[in-house]
Amino acid sequence: MSNRKKTFVHICEEFEYTWIGKDNGMFPIYAHEVLGYESKIVTSNLKGDLPDEVRGVQIVKVSRWFKSIKNFLPFIIHLKRIPLYYYISKNAKDIDVLMLFHITKCSYWRAYFYKKFNPTGKIYIKADFNLEQYRKEIERTEMQPKTIKEYLRKNREITEYSKRKKLVQMADLISYETEDAYEEMKSSYAGVSTEGKVLHIPNGYDSRYIDSLFRNRVFSDKENIMITVGRLGTYQKNTELLLESLAEVDLKNWKIIFIGGVEKEFEEKIEDFYKRYPEKKSSVIFKGLVKDKDELYSYYNKAKVFLLSSRWEGFALVFLEALAFGNYIISTDVGGARDVTDNSRIGEIISGDKESFKKAIQNCIDNGIDFEEKYKETIEKSSEFNMENLIKKLMN
Repeated sequence: MSNRKKTFVHICEEFEYTWIGKDNGMFPIYAHEVLGYESKIVTSNLKGDLPDEVRGVQIVKVSRWFKSIKNFLPFIIHLKRIPLYYYISKNAKDIDVLMLFHITKCSYWRAYFYKKFNPTGKIYIKADFNLEQYRKEIERTEMQPKTIKEYLRKNREITEYSKRKKLVQMADLISYETEDAYEEMKSSYAGVSTEGKVLHIPNGYDSRYIDSLFRNRVFSDKENIMITVGRLGTYQKNTELLLESLAEVDLKNWKIIFIGGVEKEFEEKIEDFYKRYPEKKSSVIFKGLVKDKDELYSYYNKAKVFLLSSRWEGFALVFLEALAFGNYIISTDVGGARDVTDNSRIGEIISGDKESFKKAIQNCIDNGIDFEEKYKETIEKSSEFNMENLIKKLMN
């Protein structure tokens, strides 16, 4: 009998260092650390420097041998993906669980080659799902085209959905991150039955790493600090909403710390904010990008409140990090917000306008929230997003 360890392989077209701490990296890492799988992350486009192994997970970069000829064959749009298909074909028999992200045509082809060469292998699809976008796509496919452009788009979408439906049929397990998405998709995808192969598995936080740094997290470590973390100034993150709200908040002895790289265009808005409200320069602080995880987590550990002003999110990792440190979360109504606040029981979901954001922040400053009680409830809630628990649920 072979003593070969079971293997868990995540295949993706591109991968970068920062994704190690996200679901892309966490699932292979915890499959290895908790369940003893031999885990690999395989990509044909590795962005930035990354060692050959991270926490026991092999990082495999597939050679992009086609690079020298692709400029002469622009019409072969899937040429860049051939090396991944070749890798899957050659190694399929040694892969026990293949993890794919997104229900897409690309995932279909990876699954196709995998099942062709390993019919008994297991395919796990992490949907990383945007429910609103899915609803709009389905609605468009049902509309009658009125122009040639609409006809061509509908034809492309129908072709795409035919592959997605086949992928859903091949998959052994599909997980959705939010409860809303799970409830709507647990029985079918675009009319194809998914009965018995769908789970609700939210994104998780790196529980082992956080516990190793802050094993004894207590409320007494907290200070009058609110933080937001992300790509500041991008359209998605809607940072201007938070900044405009703070202009009309009496901050008293509180500090608001913005953590993340700042878009060039947004720098002018920050300068203008300080010109108009010079008294807030010492309390509204732009820290910049904090790459060191230990330092980043020290801010979460000190903060009482986490703020998110995004226009949309899938299921933001920052939610989970805030939850792990018992932060009271104030967020716009984006993906994952209802899950992590337990439908506003332990946090607050705002409507996305300046007035509601300003009111929620001021209420915290004016002692309208029992932070110590919310801290206990939030830490208790965070166990649902503990990565160690999630990987056990997945592999069960």
